[in-house]
Amino acid sequence: MKEIKMPAFMKDAGNTKAHSMWREMAIFILLYVISIFVEAMAMVPGLLVYIASRPEAASWFERAGSSDVTGGLWNGSVDMDKYSALLQAQPEWLLIYTLFAEILLIALYVGYCRLIEKRSFSSMGFTRGHILVQYIKGLLWAVVLFGGAYLFCIGTGAVHFGGVSADMIPGYIVLYFVGYMIQGMAEEVICRGYLLVSLSRNHSVWYSVVISSGVFMAMHMSNDHMTFLAFINIFLCGLLFGLIFVERGNIWMVAALHSGWNFLQNNIFGIPVSGMAQGNSVFLTSFTEGRSLISGGAFGVEGGIAVTAVLAVGIYITYRRMEKKGMLVEPEQLENPGQMFTGEAPRQERTEKAPESADEQKEEVEYTSMPLNLDTLNRIETQKREAGILTKSSGKQITYPRSTVFNADYFREKDEE
Repeated sequence: MKEIKMPAFMKDAGNTKAHSMWREMAIFILLYVISIFVEAMAMVPGLLVYIASRPEAASWFERAGSSDVTGGLWNGSVDMDKYSALLQAQPEWLLIYTLFAEILLIALYVGYCRLIEKRSFSSMGFTRGHILVQYIKGLLWAVVLFGGAYLFCIGTGAVHFGGVSADMIPGYIVLYFVGYMIQGMAEEVICRGYLLVSLSRNHSVWYSVVISSGVFMAMHMSNDHMTFLAFINIFLCGLLFGLIFVERGNIWMVAALHSGWNFLQNNIFGIPVSGMAQGNSVFLTSFTEGRSLISGGAFGVEGGIAVTAVLAVGIYITYRRMEKKGMLVEPEQLENPGQMFTGEAPRQERTEKAPESADEQKEEVEYTSMPLNLDTLNRIETQKREAGILTKSSGKQITYPRSTVFNADYFREKDEE
C-alpha cells in the first residue's frame, strides 16, 4: 500500500516535541479520564434540576430522611435501581444539555494542545479560509452517505419509513442540530485534531490514521446493544474520517460530516445513534424483525452491513481523490526493520563523511572509467594543479611514448606516496 504524504498543517505539529507511541497513548488515556470527570461535573447542574423536578424522586429523598438531593445520594439512602431508571427516562432537554456540555471537551483538548504541547490551532485542523464551504461540503457528504445506507435498508426491507412524526417539536430539532454540531466537533478534536496529528509527529500518516481509528472504536465500547459488526463499522467510520481529515487539510469538513450523520440518523429519521437514546425526530422509522444484520437493529444503522457498504465506498472515493492529488507515494526503503512494526517514519542516518568536491568526483571518474594515455595524464595533472592538489613539482621531467597505456591504480599509488 502506498504511503500518504503528510499535509502542511500536520507538518506544523512536527515542530513540537514528539512522544513514543506508548507515551502518547498514556497521555491520551489520562486526558480521557479527565474529560470524563469534566463532563460528569458539567452534567451535575442539569441532573439536579431534573431529579428535583420529579415528584417520585422527591418522595424517595423525603422517606430517606433528607429532602436534599445531593445529601440523599451522598449518604446512600436512595434506592439506586429506581434512581438509575429515573436517569434512563431523562427528558429531551436533558439529552440536549448533554450534547451542549461537550463544548468543555473541546476546550480541554484544544487547551492541552496549545498550552502543553505548544501546537498551533492550524496543526489541529483549525485552518483559515473556506471554512463555511468546507462545512457545507461535510454536511452534504453526510446526506449522501447516510442517505445511501438508509435507502439500502429500505430497498432490502430491513426498515420501514413511517412518515412524519406527530410528536415532532421544531424547537427541539433546532437545538439538537446545534448540539450535534458541538458533539461531532468534540469527537473530531479528540480523535483527529489531537490524537492523529500527535501520533504523526513520530509515525507514518497511515499508522496514525489506523491507531486513531482504533481509539475511536474503543471510545464506543460501553454503548448499549454493541455488536461485533458495530465495532467494525465504527472502526471503518474512524478510518474514513481520518482520511478525509488528511485529504482536506482541515477539521471543518470531517466535523460537519460526523455531526450531520448523527443528526440525520437521530433527529431526521428517528433512529438511535450508536445505541444511544433516541430523541425527537421529523420522521419515524421502524425496524423489521430478523433483519438487524442489515439495519443494525437497536444499535442503529452503524451496526448493519448497509453502513459497511457505504463506508467502504466512501473510503475508496477518498483514497482515489488522494491519489489524484499526488498525496500517495511509494513507501521508502525502511532502514530500520523495527519500523515495519511500529509504523515509525523512516529517518535519514547522518554520516560524518564530508561530501566530495566536484573536482574530486571528476578525478575519480577519470581515474577509473578510462585507460590513460599521455594526453589524459597531462590533463589530469593540469586539473590537479589548478585545484591546488599539486603544490610543488619534483623537478623531474618524465617522457612517455604516445603509444603507452597507463594503469589508473599505478598513478593512484604514486599519488599516495
